[in-house]
Amino acid sequence: MKVRIRRAGLKDVDAIVSLSRQLADYHRDIDSYYKPGSETARGFRRHLLKNIRRRNARIVLAETDDKAVGYFIGSIEKPKPYASPKRIGRISGAFIQEGYRNSGIGRKMFEELMEWFREKGIKHIELYVDSRNNSGLKTWKRFGFREYMKKMRLDL
Repeated sequence: MKVRIRRAGLKDVDAIVSLSRQLADYHRDIDSYYKPGSETARGFRRHLLKNIRRRNARIVLAETDDKAVGYFIGSIEKPKPYASPKRIGRISGAFIQEGYRNSGIGRKMFEELMEWFREKGIKHIELYVDSRNNSGLKTWKRFGFREYMKKMRLDL
């Protein structure tokens, strides 16, 4: 299987939205707090269109046989007021289609995004992952991330 990793462009928006629906449905299976993919597609499309050409954002796409099979979304942002760095990297989305996981595609996309962060002088990368997403937690830990804060929710 030949895999191509590249920066996503406007022509890739539909494919990325399709993949994001699968990610949303995965999270919906974890917790009904999350909307199903069919309800998130429109907002996610707007988010992509806003960020795909931004200088401080990068969307990395993985494709095989001209078919999109995964994406990573990164951006450079100001951190929370309590943090000392002036800018941080944030990974706001990552997904690899089932059947292509554990093949090295995620690592290649991650390395591509990390290279971009390094070129921009970023020293700290943050992300959110649902604490019940065991696959995601395992993957991010394997990439070197460590837990440093917990986000909590109370349902009334």
